[in-house]
Amino acid sequence: MAIHWSEAKDQLRQLAAHPQFGLFSDLDGTLAALAPTAEQVRLSPRVLQLLTGLRDELPVVALISGRRVAALHDKVRIPGLVYVGNHGLETLSEDGAAEANPAAAPYRPALDAARKALQAVEGGGAHTEDKGLTLTLHYRQVADPEDFNRRHGDTVRAIAAEQGLEFFTGKMVYELRPPVQMHKGVALRELAGRYGIQAALFLGDDVTDIDGLRAVREMRAAGECDAWGVAVQSPDAPEGLEETADWLASGVADVEDLLAWLLAARRASST
Repeated sequence: MAIHWSEAKDQLRQLAAHPQFGLFSDLDGTLAALAPTAEQVRLSPRVLQLLTGLRDELPVVALISGRRVAALHDKVRIPGLVYVGNHGLETLSEDGAAEANPAAAPYRPALDAARKALQAVEGGGAHTEDKGLTLTLHYRQVADPEDFNRRHGDTVRAIAAEQGLEFFTGKMVYELRPPVQMHKGVALRELAGRYGIQAALFLGDDVTDIDGLRAVREMRAAGECDAWGVAVQSPDAPEGLEETADWLASGVADVEDLLAWLLAARRASST
């Protein structure tokens, strides 16, 4: 059973002191509170300062998000971080250009067809965001999100199946993605290998973050990396999130406290 991160400070201190320790995190609902629209999400000055400090201390600080990678970068704008968007389907190269997984490209016509079909359930606050490689239908702003989900969830799932796309749910969103073997867990493992990470911490709050939480457990069990996961609690946390995590953080403000503690522990270990 997962415990609050403050009860695991001895293990966290060992992680923070490891020369090849990497930090991997979701953005929305983890580092920044959710908002009615993605554009309204804001990172606090404290979080931005802490991420900058951790960037200067660690081999890698990576943000792995469902956002388009360009939108992810524009929201944070800290040089030197690794930005991974669309759940791992695209990354931001060192020259600032977005690099897409080539396996996803053939599914653009299917996404276009699905985008057109989704118009049947849009309106009243529900809208589809085209992320280039994926589609996200947001319904947080409808009058009754639970009723919307009951009435339209199966319809959206059927649209995805008809176009050969994979269907996912999240916090008041549906996602349609190409059937490419890529998710946050795969992205995390690839990044850990690329940067030679031997100790890692992953933070997340939603359905897609469960893949990251599973990955760190698998990496640890296989002896690949001393990797651990933190689930960020919220009233609408998905089923299975806390059960898959090693440790818990009680909301975004608590994540800030965790980052501050990690940064202090890292600096103390190097003096």
